[in-house]
Amino acid sequence: MSKVRSIEFKDYKSFSRFVLSSRERNVLVGPNNAGKSTALDAFRIAFDVLRFASRRTAILKTHDPFGVCSTWMVPASAVQNDLRACIHNFGDGPAQITIKLESGNSFVISIPSDGDIECFLVADIAGRKNTGFLRERFPLKLVVVPTLSPLEQNEELVLKETVERNRYGRLASRNFRNFWLHKSKDDFEAFADLVELGWPGIKLSYPEVEYGGAKPIVRMYFRDGANVREVQWAGFGFQVWMQTMMHLSEADQNSTLILDEPDIYLHPDLQHRLLDVIGQRVGQYFVATHSTEIINAVEPGDVLIVRPDSRGARRIQGESGYSDVYAAIGSSENAQFARLAKTKKVLYFEGKDARILSKVAKKQGGMDFISSATVTLMKTDGFANWSRVSTSSWVFENFFGFHIPVAAIFDRDYRCDDEVKEFLNDVNTNDTQCRVLPFKEIENLLLVPAAIAAAIRRHSTRVLPANWEDEISNIFQSCLEKMKSKTLSARIGSRISYEVGRGSKKDIATVSAAEEEDFTKSWLYEEFKRKVVPGKAVFSDIAGKVQEKFAVTLTPARIIDELRAGDIDPEMFEILHDIKAHLGE
Repeated sequence: MSKVRSIEFKDYKSFSRFVLSSRERNVLVGPNNAGKSTALDAFRIAFDVLRFASRRTAILKTHDPFGVCSTWMVPASAVQNDLRACIHNFGDGPAQITIKLESGNSFVISIPSDGDIECFLVADIAGRKNTGFLRERFPLKLVVVPTLSPLEQNEELVLKETVERNRYGRLASRNFRNFWLHKSKDDFEAFADLVELGWPGIKLSYPEVEYGGAKPIVRMYFRDGANVREVQWAGFGFQVWMQTMMHLSEADQNSTLILDEPDIYLHPDLQHRLLDVIGQRVGQYFVATHSTEIINAVEPGDVLIVRPDSRGARRIQGESGYSDVYAAIGSSENAQFARLAKTKKVLYFEGKDARILSKVAKKQGGMDFISSATVTLMKTDGFANWSRVSTSSWVFENFFGFHIPVAAIFDRDYRCDDEVKEFLNDVNTNDTQCRVLPFKEIENLLLVPAAIAAAIRRHSTRVLPANWEDEISNIFQSCLEKMKSKTLSARIGSRISYEVGRGSKKDIATVSAAEEEDFTKSWLYEEFKRKVVPGKAVFSDIAGKVQEKFAVTLTPARIIDELRAGDIDPEMFEILHDIKAHLGE
């Protein structure tokens, strides 16, 4: 199967011209009526059109400028979306949707104001008529989660044909229990395991038919502790989670998932769990959302801002781009304070540390509380802003009227052990617990050669040369060595500033010489190098060389996916354990 490289619109709904270039993870954000759902609706249309066309022979027809292409005529009735308003500004049309795969092959859908839909395949070989040609040259496996609604109170027993007819449309929820009644018990158990990922401890039972009334009714029960209830008696969030898992149960790494605004129904913790399940189960996804939880859980480059007045979706670049996202979706710091009033716990962090820390915490059993909806995350600017952290508990109690425990995790930067110890003694109180990372900054966690090599092996689309692992080792070591002089200078400067600030009588030259001697001895050990160099800069340098040499994009998420528990500094576990205990998690 192949992933989507781009989807392009011409005179389609709100877009006169628009292109969305895609990656494996695509999170669409933007204000209401910007076109997020419009873009996902195009995938829904493509899903129905491809299902219809892939079962039928093609005709050969010329389409300028592509030449002779395999072409299919699809009746509008085969598409479950309303096509009446598909043409931009209610013009004459047609509206056109073009989906291009990584292979370079494209599928073009032309929707007229009236009549059949014309679609054709622009392939890397001459067009053919046989039914297998479309599946062979355009192997796109779409998994579309339809608009979800509450389950029926009394779901009548229906034929399998009825279930299949409604399975992908707005009537899917009406046949939810019937769908599983027609599946094997093994399939159902796999689905029940997926459901339990969101609701630990919930045990679903295979559906059963209840006779005795005017018509047979299909029931499905679940056990929650000592209680047994029918699924319709559960909350809407649970019903939506089950229906979403129903569609995900047939997805795999060859699938491209389409999901529109799951945050409407799911609370923040479930949003995180859903994103985790999706990331593990499918090869590519397109998710439209207004949720800051989902936005903050993915890498910056995975987020696309959709605006109705632009010609293309724009990916955000780094931390500064998040302000544009929050402005687009109407979010602000007020949302954090609203959550704080609910959670009554706060964890301060630096930069994008929370995203990396959250992923790392999941590698360590029982430490996945950073992404939880029970803790409010707030940014700080590090040691320089320590007073904000140390007074937070007092401020919240006196100005907002509630008492909260406060925790913070700071980067170490180039500070010496004595300075870190003194800082922690000053800032820690009964209400406030601060910890300092055992390395320069959070990105130092990514400097693990084995994990880097594993990520390259997993994501390379080329045949790697025989000595590629040696080349990775050389790249890694050269990037570390490049930072030796800068790191030494920064550590000496930091040590001198500390000694001067505390009124030390030590001679500056003596301080400098002692620091240089200690550094030079310690530099012989790779573990020391990996801790003290500027992790963000070194990782960026490594990623750039890997991209150039092997055409593989390294991201923090990809490296963390490959980390083993033994690759993570044991002190990180201690820090997370202390913070978790302080916050009462």
